[in-house]
This record gives sequence, structure tokens and C-alpha cells, in this order.
Amino acid sequence: MPVASRSRCVQRILFPAEGDEEAAALYVRITMGTATWARTSIEVKPGSIASLGTYFAAFPAAYWRAHTDLSAVAVAGEIVGSGVVRVCAADEVSGRRVLWSGVVSSGAFTHDIPLQEGTWFWLELEAGEQPLSLRDAEWRADEAPIGTACVCITTHNRETDCIGVLQRLAADDRVRERIARVIVVDQGDRPLCDAPGFDAASAALGGRLRVIEQTNLGGSGGFSRGMLESLSEDADHALLLDDDVLLEPESILRLLAFSSRARGELVVGAQMLSLTDRTLLHSVGERVTRRGFWWTPVEPALAPVDLAVATIETTPELRRWYEVDFNGWWMCLVPLSVVRRIGASLPLFLKWDDAEYGLRAAENGVATVTLPGAALWHMPWTDKDDGLDWQAYYQLRNRLVAALIHSHTARGGGVLSSSFAQDVNHLLCLQYGSAAARRVALRDVLAGPAHLPTALPRRTADIRALMTRAGQVVVPDAELPASRGERRSKAVRGRAAAARRLTAVIAHQVTRPHSADDGSVDAAFTRPEGKWWNLGLVDSATVASATGTGAFVARRDRRTSLTLLRDAVLLRVRLCLRWRRLAREYRAAAPALSSPTAWNAQFTAGEPGADGTIA
Repeated sequence: MPVASRSRCVQRILFPAEGDEEAAALYVRITMGTATWARTSIEVKPGSIASLGTYFAAFPAAYWRAHTDLSAVAVAGEIVGSGVVRVCAADEVSGRRVLWSGVVSSGAFTHDIPLQEGTWFWLELEAGEQPLSLRDAEWRADEAPIGTACVCITTHNRETDCIGVLQRLAADDRVRERIARVIVVDQGDRPLCDAPGFDAASAALGGRLRVIEQTNLGGSGGFSRGMLESLSEDADHALLLDDDVLLEPESILRLLAFSSRARGELVVGAQMLSLTDRTLLHSVGERVTRRGFWWTPVEPALAPVDLAVATIETTPELRRWYEVDFNGWWMCLVPLSVVRRIGASLPLFLKWDDAEYGLRAAENGVATVTLPGAALWHMPWTDKDDGLDWQAYYQLRNRLVAALIHSHTARGGGVLSSSFAQDVNHLLCLQYGSAAARRVALRDVLAGPAHLPTALPRRTADIRALMTRAGQVVVPDAELPASRGERRSKAVRGRAAAARRLTAVIAHQVTRPHSADDGSVDAAFTRPEGKWWNLGLVDSATVASATGTGAFVARRDRRTSLTLLRDAVLLRVRLCLRWRRLAREYRAAAPALSSPTAWNAQFTAGEPGADGTIA
């Protein structure tokens, strides 16, 4: 058995924390027999086999080889009992190769592995006639300093969720040691400090917690405050972290260890697991398509993928190394040296702030890496109604702003036509509030970059009011109108069928006057059914919300639809004609808009007693 010389832990092999049993497949896979485990140890019962070729236990060698100075890694731990230990590897071609196998008895176990041996490494444990235990196992590298981070959390009236994150941060001694400060930017109207459990969580963090209360400036305002406040702390990174997540604290150490060995500055982010289906990997990495300028997963086959079924051995897509354009700010490690050079977020409130920052960092020579094995559980955006509520405004406006600044193709490379198709979809689905919100977005973009800071504290209230006037709000189940159950259609398959259905939808919406509101609706659709091929053929319907409670009530209005369609065309014509000039204006303004000076003016304007006013 080769003896390893590596002494710095870069990744611990852990097992599910208490309460996380439904996520066990992410940590260990029992291929034969049974096993039991605690957080830092596993006992494989006689005659049983356990594979650690899992999401949180295997080592992502391809990423370390691509971005760090590491040439070899060692796996080490304490063996209790006797049995067969196998060191395994995989690459893009081979799903499993045994690099070393031997009978191991009680004592220390270590094994060196050159990184060129594969894209993933892991252990397999096979017990014989007696149990075989592995304790305190970890992946090690040559000694190198590991930096510290300020954890920056933005919260808005999610006291229970946020305190849960603070508790997880405090629960692990090793994680707590690498945290210089926890900065919570509280933008809600219910003070986090008054919530039950806050004092205990604060005490557990040992004086590291700082809460800043400010007016609601969205995710971009909250995370920018955290990044800029971190500059005055004795730390190397700002770790941007959502407040409504279930955290695997080990991920923080993995991000820091990876960053510390990087060949240069890197933004290092975590992947997203589904909070509603704990073994589902929802985001393996994100890119911005240059044609159409829209975010997309780096690998469609992994969007999403159930890691309880798809394994490293059986899934070639999991064995590959992927380049990304940005990492979502659900969990993202940003070097403070990068913040000093390129500033904080643009004042976008929410949506596209993380994507724009990743593109800006890349233009300044800083790549983004989304690191497998570092992750948290988050509510997937596919389970949200962000295209049907006030966020529809930010989806379009911020996409166009990002395209104006970063697209190097003519007029955004199709962003105008593809976003127009989305407007048409909203109109065919009777979602007039979304279309009206997007009309405001187009007008604001045409107003130039000066509108961004002025709109930041007030535009959300404006759009919420617009949605209410349009009737596009979630109605409680008890208040929903009765359904006559008419005209339910199946989803269309194939281009020819889609063309025929679209022709019928357009004919229905343009030629037929809508029916009077008699207090009922034609149909009640589930959320998956609430698409243009169904909604476009009815005059009224309810569509279930993503939360599972309540629904949207949609009623066809031909005059409103035609007016919104006309405006969508005319505003895009204006934007097309002025694209080059606007692109120069937004690019020139971006450095100042993301600077500490500009953000400090926003923070001051929102403070009680300040001279600035919040409209």
C-alpha cells in the first residue's frame, strides 16, 4: 500500500448529518448488504459493500487538474476491523477503474493518486467476516494556506430560514474557523434580530455575526452591501449565500480549499440541489448563450439529474469537466481582490446580477468555476412563478442591460426577437400583467443607464401595483371562480402540430370577441397545463400557482392584447435603432454604477433620517 505524504485536507469524506437521511445517496451507496454511519465515520457490516463514488464523497480530480497547481492527491483515514479497500477512478471513457485494491486491517490508511489518473476518484469498502469501519477520512494535498471568508447573506422577512442557515454555519468547528465574519443584510420589515432563535444563533457564532438593516434594494443591493462591507474585514473572500437554503457546511471548506490552490483569481461557486427532492441535482453549471442572450445549463442531460439513480460510473455527463460563464449567488465565493478591482453588482435589484457579474469578471481575466461536490439545497427556479409576477419586469430589463454591456454581436445577437417571442407567449396565455410589466422594462432600458439607481428602491412597488391592476395575482383557493371544464387540450408534439395549434390560437384570439365575465371560467388548468396551446383557446381560465395553493385567474381581452402587442413591436424597433448608442452608454456607465461610491449613496439614501427619499 503506497504511503501518502499529503498533509493538508482539501475535502473531508462526510456522511449525512442528523435529519438529512433522505439525502444519503449523495454521500454513500450500499451496493450489497448494510452499513451504518455517523457524520465522520461509516461501518460496513460483514459481507457488505459500500461505494463512496458519490456526489459528496468522491473527489472531482478534473476540476482540480484544470484550475489549480495540484498534481496529486491522497486519500487517508483510519481503518477499524479488516476488509478489502479499493481506490477507484473514472474518466470520460471509463466509468470505473480500480487503481489499487488490498486487504487492510486496523490502522491508518493512505494512498497517493496522480491527478492525471482520472476525472473522479473514490473509495470502495468491502467487509469480510467482521465489520469494516472507515473514520475521519479525507482527501489531502500538499500543504498550502487556506483563506478565510466573510459570509454575506441577504434576507427579507425569512427569519426562520435565515436563522437555520446561521445555525448550520455555527454547527461545524472547522467551518467556523474559516469564517472571518457573517454579514446579514436585513432588508425586511420584520427585524431579524427580534426573531425567536436569533440570540442563540448569534451566540453560537462567537461574536462573528453582524446584522445590517437597510431598505429593500433586492439581491443586488443586499449582496453588494455584503461585498463592500467585507472589504474592511480581515478576510480573503466574500461568500455570497442565499437565506432560504439548506446548507451542507462542508461545501464552504471545499470552495476555500479549491480557491487557495488556484493558479490565479477565480470566482468559485457551488452547485444547486433541489430542496423539494433532495437527491436531485438541479444546476451543474450555467452559461449565457451569445445567440439570444439567455442563461442555459451547461449540460442539458444534467438539468436536472437524480443522483440516487445516475452515478459517476453510469453517467458519462457526470464525469466531464464543464466551463461556465457564471455561478448563481445562492452560494458563490468571490475574492475580495476582484471586488476591489471590478466593484460590486450593478443596481439590478434581482435577476441577472450574478450572470452579469460573471461576464464582467471574465472580461477582467477572472474565470468562474462551478465546483462539483460543493452544493446546497435550494428551491428550484422551475418551482417559482417568477415569469408571472413582478419579477417578469426584472427578467427582461436586466437581460437587456446585460446584453447591452456584454454582447459583442449585432443588436444583442437575437435578444430582441427571442424576448419578443416571450411577450407573444404571455399574450397568448392571457398574461397581460406580465406583458405590461415587460413593456415598462423596455421603456426603462430606452431611458438609459441613469434609470437603474433611481428605479432600484421603488420599481418593485410600481410593478406589484401594475400586476394588481391587471388582475394577475394569486387568488386563494376559496375565492377562485367555478370552472365549466371546457376546451381542455393536450400538449402539441412536433412542428406541424404546433403550427396548426398556433393558427387556431391566433384565430381564436383575434377574430372572436371575448365572453362576458359571468363569475365562472372556461377551464381550470394545472401549472403544467397552463401553456399557450391550452390558454390560447379559451376566454377564461384559472392556472394553479407554483406554490400549490391558489391560482391565477386569466380572462381574455382582445383590445388589451392588441395594444400590448403593438407596444412590444414599436418599443423593440426603437431599441433596435438605438442599440449601438445605448450599448456605449451602458458600458460607459457600468463601472461607476457598480462602484462603492455609487452603492454607498444608495445605502445612505435608504437609512432612517437620511436626506434621500424612497419613492
